[in-house]
Amino acid sequence: EEEEEERVLLRLGLGLGLWVVGCRECGMMGNSKRLQTCSRKYGLPLFCAAWATRPADHKEEKVGETDDAEKVGGTYELSDTGLVIFGGGGGVGNTGVRNSLVLAHYDHATDMLSEAIHSLSTENDPPYRMAVHPTGHGIVCSFTIDCRLFEIIKHIDSGLGNMKLEPANKTLTQLQEVGQQRCLVFSADGTRFAAGGDDGHLRVFEWPSMRLVLDQPEAHKSIKDLDFSLDSVFLASTGGTGPCRIWDLSTAVPVASLSLDQGGDLGYCRFSRDGTKQLLFLTVKEGEKGFIAYWNTNTWTKVGSRKFQESPISAFAMSYDGKFLAIGSSEGDISIIEVHKMNLYQRVKRAHMIFVTSMEFSRDGRALLSVSGDSSARVTAIEERKREAGRILILIFLLLVILLTLYVAKSVLWGRSQENLSSPGLLSNSTN
Repeated sequence: EEEEEERVLLRLGLGLGLWVVGCRECGMMGNSKRLQTCSRKYGLPLFCAAWATRPADHKEEKVGETDDAEKVGGTYELSDTGLVIFGGGGGVGNTGVRNSLVLAHYDHATDMLSEAIHSLSTENDPPYRMAVHPTGHGIVCSFTIDCRLFEIIKHIDSGLGNMKLEPANKTLTQLQEVGQQRCLVFSADGTRFAAGGDDGHLRVFEWPSMRLVLDQPEAHKSIKDLDFSLDSVFLASTGGTGPCRIWDLSTAVPVASLSLDQGGDLGYCRFSRDGTKQLLFLTVKEGEKGFIAYWNTNTWTKVGSRKFQESPISAFAMSYDGKFLAIGSSEGDISIIEVHKMNLYQRVKRAHMIFVTSMEFSRDGRALLSVSGDSSARVTAIEERKREAGRILILIFLLLVILLTLYVAKSVLWGRSQENLSSPGLLSNSTN
């Protein structure tokens, strides 16, 4: 009987422990999900993605009808509305898979990514890269031989169903017949725009005038990534192989060339944005492993490096407040890194079936958008660690309760066994 009671108590303890772990994993504690994510497939390989801003009510002014920067900002709501844009397709030629720009909506409250609100065919040419102006006034996309400008139009009737993507009235004359651009980026204040070509040609323009600021036909063999510093003074460029070059846009000349002391290839680049530590982050491929190295932008000296995954990094992003970095892997994993400590903050294994092609944080920093060549788009909500800490405290408390319960039960069983051993009947039986 005593052995049976001990087995029952052991089962009870194990059951309570598994229940606590289950609650922890399913997010029952704190009334929130442990990983708030959603994913949807859109029927075409996705190469680029960005968050968009919603056009303000009763405004249908087209991009290109004015170059007044103040009027541009007033045409769009600057708050993060959850609109997202994807681009991709089957490629040049008749492959049977359409080439399109897709507009959808993400609902933060329900953690749901909608089906396509609107899809705009780009005919036989897929959009490869995309950059949305910080005010939302204009979406620049790179195609096989040129770049084109698009906009989101909201008609008089309200509702998400009345949002549409349309070609803008303005033609980007300076980016016609220039070949495929592998990277497009706006400066944080939206006053400058850079394009890096597959042929290694680097161009930087003032926006929206498109006056040429920097023109380097042989900046790299082929440009992989570009990023402006927070104050728009510097531009970093990488070519996949060779050094990362730092350009002073006031003089249009390179002021630094960053390379690795040992083997490895530099990939994507991002300047810090929190305004405290002046750093430049670069992804590094060493063998098949993915690292992030970082340089001091005052001295242009390397100050650290850390491995974050066992596979190469295929996409890179930084939050607008500079608190987080995100990397996508060639295996479809997503990792979010806390910049302050350079520690892994959150990870989603197999977020996509194959390599991540593009990723971007929402402007409010609550979510990360990512897309893949497997036709899937995914939004990963950023965990709130305050709630996470509360759930951990509850977990510890429940485990202590379980241990206390087992200790008390064991004491009771021990007391009963001593009583039984000291009873006269049991003693006489043992004597016989």
